[in-house]
Amino acid sequence: MSRISIVYNEQAKLYSFPQGHPFGSDRVTHFWKRLESEGIDDDARLSVLSPVIASTEDLLLFHSLEYIRFVEKMSKEGKGFLDNGDTPAFPGVYEASRMVVGSTLTALDAIMTKKIDHAFVPVGGLHHARRDRAGGFCVFNDPAIAIEAAMVRYKLERILYVDIDVHHGDGVFYEFYQEPRVFVVDIHEDGRHLYPGTGFPDEIGAGEATGTKINLPLLPGATDEDFRQEFNKIEDLARKAKPQLIILQSGADGMDADPLAHLRYSPQSHKFAGETIHRIAHGLCDGKLLVLGGGGYDRESTAHAWVNIVKTLL
Repeated sequence: MSRISIVYNEQAKLYSFPQGHPFGSDRVTHFWKRLESEGIDDDARLSVLSPVIASTEDLLLFHSLEYIRFVEKMSKEGKGFLDNGDTPAFPGVYEASRMVVGSTLTALDAIMTKKIDHAFVPVGGLHHARRDRAGGFCVFNDPAIAIEAAMVRYKLERILYVDIDVHHGDGVFYEFYQEPRVFVVDIHEDGRHLYPGTGFPDEIGAGEATGTKINLPLLPGATDEDFRQEFNKIEDLARKAKPQLIILQSGADGMDADPLAHLRYSPQSHKFAGETIHRIAHGLCDGKLLVLGGGGYDRESTAHAWVNIVKTLL
């Protein structure tokens, strides 16, 4: 029987931008309420882990010290932007961002020490931040830090990162573009139509990492069927990778009702993705599967999609 944890506490909700910004803590609240309404929180196979705040050492696995200090400074000032206008500073953004990273690392450690098989981190998945800058509502890149931690602390040689957020996960894809230990599949809305304007099929990695990266862009209006057809291509790379760990970024902003993008998924796409990755994880890496939240700005459809993910893990 699989052992599953959700990493969640009140502090984890502090990562919430002010003044009507689409990335608010109520995204996570809606998810949790739907989980409770369906009685899933009472399932004996499910536990809740409280995160610990990430240390500077954790952040330095991926980010530059200069950038970390910049975020700390802007957090104290509590105003301005951490990038060109998408990601505002607010009082405490530094601590809130460290809590997101701590949430993801708490999940990773529990999986790698075999306390659990799978984990879901609804506040995680901030895949746009680069080593030296913020981007797209993302301050510190928790999936990238988790990948680095898996390689440095757990000596993993083969990690599969799958990203289904509607926005291309540029902060993971390009920062590991020449890293042969990191296999990446990213399915997203075509960058010609949506931020960050990246993620094209001819980008397959470089050097020793050539062939370890796949972009699967979808045109505006793509449906569940389009998603399934592209997502099935993940299995070929997974068999090639023979991963020791799988990380799934399960952004729900490809939903039909989402206000920031143009795809037309239903929550069934997340059910399909979760079932597929869950099966692959048990077949290839003893079930070691870390699932992160990511984007999603229509509260109800995001909650529905993420609850579907948790159901597949159970």
